Amino acid sequence: MSTTDTPTSGGGGGASVRWGVTDAAVGILLAAACSLGWAWVTRTVVLDEWLQVLGAYLAVWVPLVIVLCIADVARGRRSFAADFGLRFRPIDLLWGIGLGLVARGLVTVLELGWTGRTSLDGGVLALPTGFAFWFGIVLAPVLIGPIIEETFYRGLVLRAVERRTGGRAVVAASVAVVVSALVFGLAHLAQGAALSPTAAAVTFAGAFVFGLAAGALAASTRRLAGPIIAHMVFNGMLVVAILT
Repeated sequence: MSTTDTPTSGGGGGASVRWGVTDAAVGILLAAACSLGWAWVTRTVVLDEWLQVLGAYLAVWVPLVIVLCIADVARGRRSFAADFGLRFRPIDLLWGIGLGLVARGLVTVLELGWTGRTSLDGGVLALPTGFAFWFGIVLAPVLIGPIIEETFYRGLVLRAVERRTGGRAVVAASVAVVVSALVFGLAHLAQGAALSPTAAAVTFAGAFVFGLAAGALAASTRRLAGPIIAHMVFNGMLVVAILT
């Protein structure tokens, strides 16, 4: 991750950016198809718990990473900093922690008003063990997931919609923030859909609220470090609640 605000061209020199909404749509559809395919596999084949957990995450992440790499290398400037804003400044740490805490607080209030309880209440009867625990409960949602998902949703999707919208900068950025948050919420819908329609609605609303906050930060700073840190804090608080 670059530590400056000046986009580096990498090996792409001054090449123009040709990736856009189509690339974002391909990534979203591929991730959805792979996720549904893996869900079918786990319902029809007996697999070890660790493999089920690993496959569930990779089914979503691999298509997103592939689309990001193709967009960057073949259709962009060959620099994740220049193409998607994957850059860091020390102030991003403060913005990220603050936003993550505020977003989790807003979602907690939303959950309380909707269901009378929150995801921070715990309620997990049995946690997985071994690799399924460390990867599925800690590493994936707190470290790896935020980097991949923010780079895709707030890097590629948001910027693609922003460029496609055009017009006044503020209007284009606002539309892009809302659209990226909506897509982010829909992508997480299946997590709650497996439990109940209410859980699905709450999961979507929570992801949408966080997506709006992360998108606004990404659009205003033109960097992804803040949203990534916010995502880590947002998920990390839930993981701490589960473990305690």
